[in-house]
Amino acid sequence: MKQFVVFASVCCVLLAGRVVLSAPAPQAPTATRTGANEVQTVRYNSENNGLDGYKFTYELSDGQIRSEVGTYRDVKDAEGKDVKALFVQGSYSFVGPDGQTYWVNYTADENGYHPKVGTGPTGGIQSGQDAPIASA
Repeated sequence: MKQFVVFASVCCVLLAGRVVLSAPAPQAPTATRTGANEVQTVRYNSENNGLDGYKFTYELSDGQIRSEVGTYRDVKDAEGKDVKALFVQGSYSFVGPDGQTYWVNYTADENGYHPKVGTGPTGGIQSGQDAPIASA
């Protein structure tokens, strides 16, 4: 059962990454699209190296930042056989309605999802930074 849960988790991470990685490139604002409350893409980078892994980062003008790196590692399954497992390191932060910055640094591997959460201007990903974050 644990193998199925891990397999399902890895599939979800891969599918989520594929959706983000296959998203269309941000478009430049036009005169009809600009507005005082419109959120703009400040920075966007994405690499998908197939079986070697992936990484992406984006920053938005409203303070949202997300960066993630996925790599494959050799691990042993329940029967002791060598298998590849996806190892993910990432971080995201956003400014809440209360003006406070909220952040999550995380890893995900064959043993599950391991988040570290916090608030404030330090501890999470900062503007211009890419995952992995040292404090994750």
